Amino acid sequence: MTNILVVIEISKGKIMGITKECLTVAKKLSDHLGADIEGVILGQNISDLAIEATKYGVKKIYKVDDALFAGVNILYHTRTLEALINEVNPSIVIAGASLYGQEVIPRLAARLGSALFASVTDISVDGDNLIGIHPLFEEKLFGTMSASKTQLNFITILGGNNPEVELDESLTGDISDFSPAISDNDKREAFIEEKIAKVSVDITKAKLIVAGGRGVGNKEKYAVIFEAAKTLGGEVGASRAAVDADWVPYDHEVGQTGKTITPDIYIACGISGAIQHIVGMRNSKTIIAVNTDEEAPILDVAHYAIIADLHEVLPELLKKV
Repeated sequence: MTNILVVIEISKGKIMGITKECLTVAKKLSDHLGADIEGVILGQNISDLAIEATKYGVKKIYKVDDALFAGVNILYHTRTLEALINEVNPSIVIAGASLYGQEVIPRLAARLGSALFASVTDISVDGDNLIGIHPLFEEKLFGTMSASKTQLNFITILGGNNPEVELDESLTGDISDFSPAISDNDKREAFIEEKIAKVSVDITKAKLIVAGGRGVGNKEKYAVIFEAAKTLGGEVGASRAAVDADWVPYDHEVGQTGKTITPDIYIACGISGAIQHIVGMRNSKTIIAVNTDEEAPILDVAHYAIIADLHEVLPELLKKV
């Protein structure tokens, strides 16, 4: 039986959204390959998270619960994951293309002499091969990767390109403890404390986003974007131009240098649509563009367009809510 091993990344005591996207990809692959989905979770006091992972369709969880994993030590994680992979022998290992995944997974692929599908948006099965899609040049081009599905393959998935798997309380799975594979010679670092930067908002979780760009006009006029987002029950987004102008904090930026998002509704107000912005929001389910320029690039990806002044459109919209 082919097994798919998903590395379950955690932060602030929660399973990260990018891992849930990886589980969606794993489910699609498991349907094609007839594979079981397994997972590995590393940390301290993570029994509840291991149980939660089974509710996402993971049939077996390997739990590494040890004080040595209270903080992220890349060497400890790499050593232990390598030992686990050698023991359970999966055919595919999947992790998010986060800072963590991009540190650990290439190391494992190199150590084990295996193929690496790095930072792909999608992975599929074509005959005897796995096919990965990797964006290039700010998603102006897409490259194709291919490797035999009969060998060990490592995959990192770019966030914001797949829906997160839904929690199903009726699901159960087995949980097995796995011991850290760390020698005394590896203990060259000591974890002191974890400091997490304060973030005012996480727009990657929002179902509705109202975003503003240079066309809003100025910082005072940007208040209408905040008002619209609050009234509609969503969050505020922004183009880089709006962030650079100090109209809105960086946490709200959408695009290549900001966040990649997949809300149900994205309302782009006064945003021209540079490719750097579009790569961050193009996978939104419904895109509504409000712009006075009927040739703005944002209209090429919008499902609906309103060619008008946003300062006339938004107040009228809010009257109807």
